[in-house]
Amino acid sequence: MLCSRAMALPDDQGRARIAVSVVAAGSSERARALARALGLPYDDTDRLAAPLRLVLADDGLALHDADSGARLRVSYAAAALRRLRAGGPGGDPLRRAIGPLPRRVADATAGLGRDAVHLAALGYEVAAIERDRIASALVEDGLRRARAARLLPEDNPRWRCGDARALLPALDPAPDTVYLDPMFPPKRKKSAAARKEMRLLRLLGAHEEDAAALFAVACACARERVVVKRPLAAEPLAPHPTAVYRGKLVRYDVYRTTRA
Repeated sequence: MLCSRAMALPDDQGRARIAVSVVAAGSSERARALARALGLPYDDTDRLAAPLRLVLADDGLALHDADSGARLRVSYAAAALRRLRAGGPGGDPLRRAIGPLPRRVADATAGLGRDAVHLAALGYEVAAIERDRIASALVEDGLRRARAARLLPEDNPRWRCGDARALLPALDPAPDTVYLDPMFPPKRKKSAAARKEMRLLRLLGAHEEDAAALFAVACACARERVVVKRPLAAEPLAPHPTAVYRGKLVRYDVYRTTRA
């Protein structure tokens, strides 16, 4: 379900920085409903000076950036999900960090849902939380299309839009593992598409939470462990992780909790 009463982002002249448009035939009512749910202006004439636009098209909902020409659409491909389920040589470092199945996982900084879907594809029961309403709308549209194509089950991952510091303590039953992916600067070697995606997320302010405060809440809520995703060379979010699992570009720091 979409979060309601999203805040339009004003530019320095007070005009809405995000508007909702539609190019899919017969979808104007759905686009208007989306605009109302998100608290954004609906504009089918391109008259509003909105550098960012949520555009409802035949292939789904996408965020367009007029300045860079970037287009962000959330999609979960069948081939990618098959690769995740199959695993890889040497084991998946994220799977090793999260812990053995069966396990309830809360992804508290879900962003565009890729790690949440990754974990669901591996067989974990996932509750995903993202506070940014625009990012959540994009993910919910991607999940809807994936579920319509029978690529994902209806109830995994379960998506929540809101502040993880409030939502984590309310999860019942409590998660075995809480997963955190604080936003960090993209590496230069990343593709142009990945850099454009990161720029759009930063324009939205997606999951730019107080990482230290969220970590403290995560430690109080996780039954067994908290896992923090970091760049390989970055300092740990908190000192003295109990285990570290390294991939090619990132690592996963594991912190055992007192509730284990």
